[in-house]
Amino acid sequence: MKEFQFGNTKVIIHSPLALMEKEEQKEWFQQEWEKKNPILRSIVEAAISCQEDEK
Repeated sequence: MKEFQFGNTKVIIHSPLALMEKEEQKEWFQQEWEKKNPILRSIVEAAISCQEDEK
């Protein structure tokens, strides 16, 4: 669990991914992408869609 405070808002991340070093995160994403993780792919699609909407 990792906590962040933004003004009066506390954000709590329960994913072990938040505790990984950047290189570990990169490896995890690559492994999950290769496994065709449907949740990861949906998140990437949503992020790309948001970027396209901003153009």
